[in-house]
Amino acid sequence: MKKSRFSIGILFFICGLNFATWATRIPDFKSFLGLSDAQLGTVLMGLPIGSLVSLPIAGWLLTKYASRWICIIAVAMYVIVIPSLSLLSSAISLFIGLFFFGMAGDIMNIAMNTQVVSLEAKMNKIIMSSFHAVFSIGLMAGAFLGGLLEKKNFTTKEHFSLVALANILLIPFSFPNLLKDKPVQDETKPKSSILNLGPYLIVLSFIAFCGMLCEGAMADWISLYFKEYSPNSPFPITIGFSFFAAAMVLGRFLGDKISLKYGVSNILILNGILIGIGMLLTLIFPSVYLKIMGCFLTGIGISTIVPLIYSQAGNQKEIMPSIAIAGVSTIAYVGFLLGPVLIGYLSDFVGLDKALFLIVFLGFLAAFISKTWANKK
Repeated sequence: MKKSRFSIGILFFICGLNFATWATRIPDFKSFLGLSDAQLGTVLMGLPIGSLVSLPIAGWLLTKYASRWICIIAVAMYVIVIPSLSLLSSAISLFIGLFFFGMAGDIMNIAMNTQVVSLEAKMNKIIMSSFHAVFSIGLMAGAFLGGLLEKKNFTTKEHFSLVALANILLIPFSFPNLLKDKPVQDETKPKSSILNLGPYLIVLSFIAFCGMLCEGAMADWISLYFKEYSPNSPFPITIGFSFFAAAMVLGRFLGDKISLKYGVSNILILNGILIGIGMLLTLIFPSVYLKIMGCFLTGIGISTIVPLIYSQAGNQKEIMPSIAIAGVSTIAYVGFLLGPVLIGYLSDFVGLDKALFLIVFLGFLAAFISKTWANKK
């Protein structure tokens, strides 16, 4: 099981690395194409649209092929799409490229989380959070690599080609020990459509959507916030994101044990409250130290929402686990991709400092929904 756990972890690392690779170059694309914040937001919509389109495709693939092979298909898409993005020279072509990037990411997201749920069943323990910690490590590695290569004057083409090569080199270390699950329908559970999630899964999906939207918004905008609203800080503008990302990794490594001790619903309620309080600290108080503390609390709050919900979706009795994970993870992933877009549009109208209050609202909303869900359970 240790080999399988390591192999699945590589997939999560690749997914985080690839997203951060794109995210670190967003300013370059914006400058090169001469886009305003609102125009950039429109182009970024290609990602969530591609993710949504891939939802029924991923569900169908999981009923026909083993998830390990779908992971390989997703990586192959990444290897083609990532270098191609660097060759695009118009807003329309970039939108189309991001559409396919979103498809690859969602198919990968669904397949690798299906692998984790299968591994949890074999090990008879919750381990989802630890894999999402590896995703966060991939994000940090991608952000660090992107900053380093940009400082060394690597072009976007060179940067993206290097990451595509890294994808190719990592797969031989992952594929041989991925779980050899079968795409056979489980006759003991209803064969509901991926687009027909029941009330329980819809509630889980919306909580995950809130959490991932906050994560995506923080990843893309918090450094710009520190640049604009803490110009005299003795720290680099990435300090807020660094503490946020470190908190995500810490929370996800501890999440499995804490959820077993205190219960999933209680942890989800606490998560939402921490997101709201953390962002209030960041946005209201002028002290850079309180802003940094707020980013850390926000990271802790966001950290375990999605992995806990994926585990819940994979172990429910309404529909097949693979179909449930496909539906819930796609809705959550759309939130992750939609967050930066919404903040971009809002900042054009009310300013970035006010736009980020959306995260405060979504945090407390997730806590309220989690509390209501816990009471009904």
